[in-house]
Amino acid sequence: MKDYYSLLGVERNATKAEIKKNYRLLATKYHPDKNDEPDAAAKFIAITEAYEMLSNKKSRTQYDLFKWEQLKRKQATEDDYTIVVPPRESTRTRRNKLQQKRSVKYHQTNSESQKTLQLVKESFHIASRYIVHILGATILGAIFYSAINNISDGIEKGIFRGLVISSFIVGIAYSIFWIGRNVFTEFKKDLEAFSVFYKIPKQKITMISLPIFVFVLLLYLTIIIVFF
Repeated sequence: MKDYYSLLGVERNATKAEIKKNYRLLATKYHPDKNDEPDAAAKFIAITEAYEMLSNKKSRTQYDLFKWEQLKRKQATEDDYTIVVPPRESTRTRRNKLQQKRSVKYHQTNSESQKTLQLVKESFHIASRYIVHILGATILGAIFYSAINNISDGIEKGIFRGLVISSFIVGIAYSIFWIGRNVFTEFKKDLEAFSVFYKIPKQKITMISLPIFVFVLLLYLTIIIVFF
């Protein structure tokens, strides 16, 4: 398995802030606006994979344990057949690898109209990832609306019941906020990767992808309103 610490240029006891700082420096270094090397995209995938692994406490612990077991097995005798399962590849890493493969077709196309179509298709591909998030937020929104309408009746039936409903409403509101924040964070990462693999400035990528994301959202809401 790759040495993620070496990829990010940090020590094994590095803090989360140090890991994040080095990742940002490397991500900027291999951005298409500043790096035209053929292997820049591959390096971007590698450092992003390393950051995803080491920035999360749970996955970093699993990775450290796996590396420790690897070292232990090397020092063990030939009779030691202990099998250690490596940490699973993150969703972000899988997305980046698939996006890199799709970008190859874009770079091999000479027709500008075909290239534009490829960019639009990629934007729709990215937007489609968040349908489940939007569906979840819609369901929670319906529950939130219902709870708000019932809070007065709940308070009338007892203070404790009213407090329970109020706590429930706060929990639902936080869940909706968490989904929105997660979508915003992941969408920014998607645009960054889109920019790197297709070697197009992020501003242009945003101008293409954001309207399509809004279109998909409005289309979804229209379907919900019409049919439900």
